[in-house]
Amino acid sequence: MIITAALNVIYGLLSVLLVFNLPQLPESILTLATTATGYMVSGLGILHTFIGNTAMGVIALCFQLVIAFNVAYFLYSFVVWVLKKVPFLGIE
Repeated sequence: MIITAALNVIYGLLSVLLVFNLPQLPESILTLATTATGYMVSGLGILHTFIGNTAMGVIALCFQLVIAFNVAYFLYSFVVWVLKKVPFLGIE
């Protein structure tokens, strides 16, 4: 479900940003995304059985923090890269 939603968001963004129409996603990709999502949900169910609700909440929070920090680092790196391209700023 998450992978399908992410693919739909990417597809929607590309279809808005591009001036030509994108073709529909092939059925094999949708089937693969559904299968992968099913495997992840099953794995989370097994993990939830062994460690409980509280630990699952902590794990979810840690994943969100890791993703947020990685996004922040990427944005910082991109801004610094752009600033380094401006010659009169003298940033090295």
